[in-house]
Amino acid sequence: MSAPICTDLRVTSPAGLDGLFTAHGSLRRLQARGLSINQHAASAHEAGPHGLWLRRLSSTGPKAVPLLGPRSPSTVHADALGLHAQGRWEALAWRVHLVPSATDTAWFWHVELHNEGPDTLQLDALHALDPGLAPWGAVRTNEYYVSHYLDHQPLTHPRHGTVLATRQNLAVEGRHPWLLLGSLRRCVAWATDGLQWWGRGADDNAGGDAAALRQGLPAQRLQHEHALLALQDEALTLPPGARAQLGFFALLLADHPAASGPADLAWVDTVTAMAEAHCPPAPPAWPATAAAPRSLFSSAPALACHAPDDATLQAWVPGERRHEERNAEGRLLSAFVGAQHLVTPAKARQVLRPHGHLLRSGDALDPDESALTSTCWMGGVFHSMVTQGHVGINRWLGTVRGYLGQFRSQGLRLFVETAGGWRLLDQPSAFAMTPDSARWWYRHDGGLIEVRAGLQHRPHALTLDWRVAEGAPLRVLLALQVAIDGDDGVDATTPRWARDGHALHVFTRPGTPLGERFPLGRFTLRATPGTVLEAIDDDRLLFDSGRPQGTPWLALRCAPARAGGCTLHGGLVEAAPPAAAALPPSPLAEVTAPPGQDLPQRLATILPWFQHNALVHFLAPRGLEQFSGGGWGTRDVCQGPVELLLALQRTGPVRTLLRQVFSAQDRSGDWPQWFMFFEREREIRAGDSHGDIVYWPLLALGQYLIASGDFALLDEPLPYHQDGPPETLWQHAQRALAITEARVLPGTLLAAYGHGDWNDALQPADPALREHLCSSWTVTLHHQVLTTLSCALQQAGRPEAAALAERAQAVREAFRQHLIADGQIAGYLLRPPGQPPEWLLHPRDTRTGVRHSLLPMMHAILNDLLTPEEAHHHVALIRQHLMGPDGARLFDAPLPYRGGPQTLFQRAESSSYFGREIGLMYTHAHLRWAEALAHLGDADGFAEALGLATPVDLHRRLPQGAPRQANCYYSSSDALFSDRYEAQDHYDRIARGEVPLEGGWRVYSSGAGIALSLVIRQFLGIRLEHDAVVIDPVMPAAMDGLEVTLTLNGQRWSVRYRVGAQGCGVRGVSVEGHALAFRRRPHGYRAGAVSIDRAVWSEAAPAGTPVAVEIVIG
Repeated sequence: MSAPICTDLRVTSPAGLDGLFTAHGSLRRLQARGLSINQHAASAHEAGPHGLWLRRLSSTGPKAVPLLGPRSPSTVHADALGLHAQGRWEALAWRVHLVPSATDTAWFWHVELHNEGPDTLQLDALHALDPGLAPWGAVRTNEYYVSHYLDHQPLTHPRHGTVLATRQNLAVEGRHPWLLLGSLRRCVAWATDGLQWWGRGADDNAGGDAAALRQGLPAQRLQHEHALLALQDEALTLPPGARAQLGFFALLLADHPAASGPADLAWVDTVTAMAEAHCPPAPPAWPATAAAPRSLFSSAPALACHAPDDATLQAWVPGERRHEERNAEGRLLSAFVGAQHLVTPAKARQVLRPHGHLLRSGDALDPDESALTSTCWMGGVFHSMVTQGHVGINRWLGTVRGYLGQFRSQGLRLFVETAGGWRLLDQPSAFAMTPDSARWWYRHDGGLIEVRAGLQHRPHALTLDWRVAEGAPLRVLLALQVAIDGDDGVDATTPRWARDGHALHVFTRPGTPLGERFPLGRFTLRATPGTVLEAIDDDRLLFDSGRPQGTPWLALRCAPARAGGCTLHGGLVEAAPPAAAALPPSPLAEVTAPPGQDLPQRLATILPWFQHNALVHFLAPRGLEQFSGGGWGTRDVCQGPVELLLALQRTGPVRTLLRQVFSAQDRSGDWPQWFMFFEREREIRAGDSHGDIVYWPLLALGQYLIASGDFALLDEPLPYHQDGPPETLWQHAQRALAITEARVLPGTLLAAYGHGDWNDALQPADPALREHLCSSWTVTLHHQVLTTLSCALQQAGRPEAAALAERAQAVREAFRQHLIADGQIAGYLLRPPGQPPEWLLHPRDTRTGVRHSLLPMMHAILNDLLTPEEAHHHVALIRQHLMGPDGARLFDAPLPYRGGPQTLFQRAESSSYFGREIGLMYTHAHLRWAEALAHLGDADGFAEALGLATPVDLHRRLPQGAPRQANCYYSSSDALFSDRYEAQDHYDRIARGEVPLEGGWRVYSSGAGIALSLVIRQFLGIRLEHDAVVIDPVMPAAMDGLEVTLTLNGQRWSVRYRVGAQGCGVRGVSVEGHALAFRRRPHGYRAGAVSIDRAVWSEAAPAGTPVAVEIVIG
């Protein structure tokens, strides 16, 4: 076995610049002063975003050639002066030099051109750099998040045209790094995000030119999720035989406290006056350099596929279609068929975020460290970010880092050998998902290929199968980006591997993070019976030289066949014992809705996917965009998973969850903001927490006790995170309650703000605010905790219940006294010592420009802190000021953005991206608004709010909504403004329906569990407690006659609803035709829920037997 070739080229400078390049000249890493200047590392397989391009301009359109990278005709070498490349394309020859400054963290790209042909050439040049401006570890945590906090400012220089200044708004060790990029000639067009460079990613951008090379740059700022500084140089004319020079410069400052502005143009003159700004003289002899080997990822085209017609799709995915989505020409975009969600290429081309799916092995409802997790993508990524146990740390295969199609080599990919050579399976002819699988169909000139990714629960395994449904047998090449040695498959290190017959074992390496954790750990890929492996090898199977290049890729080549497959196994952790009974695929099995009422069917269709998403969030916490997960947010795990499991009456896993959460408590009584839940990672946890965190475990405890009656849990001894003797769970709770009593504004019972509240974007910029600011929402939560715990302890017969009820009343009075001004709840109260109080996020607010805040208003309603008149007044305020076409919004206006410097709040004032919480429509909050409407008995409003949180058929309800994947939970709805300035100037256009609305980050959120709970416990109105069945549906009168079949705690319910004009307030409940006696519970705003004793219910509907129920409401 030949040794791998080390091909990286290094460029350094006395000023601290350190650049690492591939043999093709693609940028792997550019660092200075502990910062990574770029985000994405190139590899020997493919270039990263950074690069230089020349375009030949003509009446038929531009033709582009890269000057660096594996698709470039250049040869590259490095010496003490920098990096150098030379090449030729048609009649144009060039030399390229990267020259770093000897005295400053600045660098220059110089390009020398020579027209060797008989024709005059019109040319221009483009340069792109993906700025990171953060430590490499922070960049690699999540590049989308890094992009959210980079402020891009175009500045106009009289001689050099537009220059781009990028400021890192999230402080790095107290400093704000700053980057300036410009042209040594004159920049005439520019871009600031990868969306403007690549466009949307369904058209195989990685296999051809980026959209910007065909169309030019827009000269418009876009602050989105793929930060990319791109410059387009002024065109030049190059006559036959003529020579010309052009180039680009960059400057890095360690700290730029102020926002970027016109004063920074002085830096342009400083940089261009440096000696290195002049092109270096040609060397007397250019060293002979052989062309670097090319990988299939750079040379092999994607398999060209044909779009299927309806008849073909019906043959591939037979069955009745529901919720069809078609384009203006009538072509099918997507549909639901049985348990599958079918997607066509026409839909893929319309969406911003490509269709993806998370697979999680195992059906346990408790964390299982032996379980496997994988992410599949419609664009031919059949498995990626494959992990066992911890879903962030214990990686085998690499992660797809970007959703614009800019990378081909990440994860597990397949090539097939056709008459024309190797072809990459990329965008398919059709794609379908079930909660446990994904399928791809590739209709091409030579036949039809079908690929299926799935999973096994016992033993844990991921599966991959392919078959040639039509056409000749095909040779298949599997390429695996191995991430087992750290840094998610970027380090240029050949994995430790061995072949064992038809199996490939990949071993952990000593000295790596995973090797230290699992010295004998391994992952295994095993060919399925009948699959003939011609070769298993390192990356040499992927390069035209046939020689290893030392990259972390492995490859398997299968003999020509009509079918094949493999299974992927984890060998880090021994398999856990078999789990308890799993959940059914969906609690809502059948729905028969009255004519014209589609909401019940939409909910029935989405619930299996919301349940899947909720369990991923609970047991394998990561998402499609938020891939850097693995732990539990204390706030999140006490909401979504708890509410999901209690709604389905699975109290056992909630008990286990509570034991884990309380065992992670600090002995001081508080919890970290987040923590890792497997014992192996117990020391990985946040160092502090927001002011609301201490309340959530207490609330979950009270909810669990009411649902389960498991009062013995209170006396169960549990450890703290730190060493020391265990204490009973109730003693744990008392320590937390003591914190809630002590951590208040002086002289009040109002909870102090601490490090923040639910809205993570509003952490205080001034540490003094922690002690003098109060979040009204946190006070509503405090009241909810006290009343819920008091009720639970009263049922347990414990004497502490009375004191908690007393304190709840006192908190209620404090809320009403201090936090309601002029008849309206303020978002925050500021009480600095010796100064009059200030109400923020309120009409009296003179600091923020925000006058209305959703969270405290709706939670005050949910917790009965308002009179009926006050509640309806606040609902009117919310409808007038806080509603958009996509649902309830956090504020009536964005907090001011001033280029990144912070005055009051942190992320809200420093995020340059107007999305997620910053974009103000956060679905989690919208779901609580829906819950508040149900609490008030507003049946029509509640149904409308539920419908807006459901992506199925959303395009029929929300015409402003951009096309999106229809079978997953979205954590936000993001208005498509180009930047924060446009958002704050034109925010009112959202309410008028004039701004497109895009789906935000997917899957990872407690919201999916909350949504499922709302459907079961509020819409269908069935809640099971330890001593009662509680019935309280809220649904519009038009739902009269609705029939559903659902499964709760193993019992099958067939329920028919008779709905009157009010849409709420139960008037009768019968089981198998027999009316049951009930007690009505008190309610502050409407007729309350009815409660039926468990003994009465069990006699009418014995456990384990199907039950027919009729509920009369309104």
